[in-house]
Amino acid sequence: MTCFWYVQDVDYEATMATKLSIAKKVFMQEKDLILNSSSFHNFFSENEDWLKPYAAFCFLRDFFETSDHSQWGCFSNYSKDKLEKLVSKDALHYDTICFHYYIQFHLHLQLSEAAEYARAKGVVLKGDLPIGVDRNSVDTWVYPTLFRMNTSTGAPPDYFAKNGQNWGFPTYNWEEMSKDNYGWWRARLTQMGKYFTAYRIDHILGFFRIWELPDHAMTGLIGKFRPSIPLSQEELEREGIWDFDRLTRPYVRKEFLQENFGDSWILIAANFFKEYLDRYEVMFILHLL
Repeated sequence: MTCFWYVQDVDYEATMATKLSIAKKVFMQEKDLILNSSSFHNFFSENEDWLKPYAAFCFLRDFFETSDHSQWGCFSNYSKDKLEKLVSKDALHYDTICFHYYIQFHLHLQLSEAAEYARAKGVVLKGDLPIGVDRNSVDTWVYPTLFRMNTSTGAPPDYFAKNGQNWGFPTYNWEEMSKDNYGWWRARLTQMGKYFTAYRIDHILGFFRIWELPDHAMTGLIGKFRPSIPLSQEELEREGIWDFDRLTRPYVRKEFLQENFGDSWILIAANFFKEYLDRYEVMFILHLL
């Protein structure tokens, strides 16, 4: 007997809206009980360094109806003074701020309970650490100098993607991060360590080199590795690499032209290529923008 499963598409926006609507109703009923509890106060004191900016970010995102913090007027540039005003108990929207505290507190309780249960059963939980952050995130709002906001991360052209890949998020400003001994990374890993026994670091190669594109790039073609350790011509020659023109200048062989252009290959070669030894070098590259 063959069984067929049919899964309908999930409307995630509608699902999230419904869940948040229910959560807000529950919050209004039990906010005093939860927010005045010792367990919440302990959670808040241990996490306020990231919790307060996150709650303020969520409030501004919803107020301005965009996560693009460059569109937030005077709040586009983060400061601790502005943050304290946003999360002040005297603010008219303080309940909204507390709602975001409340959600994070319950997520913490649920994940902690799951992690403790898993450990008791001898199960190791492995957390996933993405290599990048969204350019319109709380991290880039609070710590803009830690990210190269005029760049985008991706991958160079290869067998799987002839135009490379553009992932959209900014690259890291490693020089700036090093000034406080990579505090942003250490805080991130410490937070994950509260729940997980092991980490999966996505694209760990990116810690040593990442394909960096200008922020206006559409594909992954125009990029460079950063950081990267350059090799001098002398170092390459010591390894037996000497024909630099052949390795660095674009060319095709006669057989390729004949196969792709048939009897017209001579005309194509004469107009667009320069013959050099056993190959044809490209005279110019046409960029289609």
